[in-house]
Amino acid sequence: MTVPAYIARQTERMADSLAHFVATTPEDRLVWHPAIEGGAPTRSILEQVSECVVVNRMLAALIRGAAATPPGSDTPPIKFANGQDAQEQLVASARELAAAISAMTSSDLTKVYEHPRAKMSGENLIMMGLRNMAYHAGQANFIQILYGDTEFHVPPTWR
Repeated sequence: MTVPAYIARQTERMADSLAHFVATTPEDRLVWHPAIEGGAPTRSILEQVSECVVVNRMLAALIRGAAATPPGSDTPPIKFANGQDAQEQLVASARELAAAISAMTSSDLTKVYEHPRAKMSGENLIMMGLRNMAYHAGQANFIQILYGDTEFHVPPTWR
């Protein structure tokens, strides 16, 4: 298995994991914003999943050679119909990213890409979607704990 093929596979698995956290969260809690002392802004689980979908699509476009717009600039957040819609769009965006990563060659790993925020090597770029979704999976689990769900909903892809 090549490095890109492995990272592509793990990218899809992490999307499935984050989708699992969405699936194990009640619909009303998917849009809940935890209150923080001092009133610092927080994001709901669906807002975080929206970021992941946008980032996955942006990275896929960048890897394929298209111009990439950074999330938050001209790309509005995605408004999901419900948790199921969020899961489906997340998994679809990860598949799109995984397909772009799988098509990379060894020389693409040393290529420098023009990411909207910095120049980046292919070997770092292919990890971004995976890292972003892993971070937000942890955030989703933390939000579950904050609203009182003490069960750790282990995604089936982690076994």
